[in-house]
Amino acid sequence: MDTTMSEVVQFIQENDVKFIRLAFCDIFGNQKNIAIMPTELERAFEQGIHFNAAALRGFLNVEASDLLLFADHGHGKRVLPVRAG
Repeated sequence: MDTTMSEVVQFIQENDVKFIRLAFCDIFGNQKNIAIMPTELERAFEQGIHFNAAALRGFLNVEASDLLLFADHGHGKRVLPVRAG
């Protein structure tokens, strides 16, 4: 089921979400993620979250390594439990 951006924001507020992980795969298919605060989510949907891909294995073009990661409100919303300690 596709969800809207406002439904995702409402879910985050109702469930007291402390941080959000934006997951993606590198060129080898290994999962990577970037954690953002809930206050950054709207920007992640609309403008993307800036990150430097030069630190990723296999990314060879350092001059073009500044990338944007966009949140996808339609797929993949999961609540991950947090372990204390």
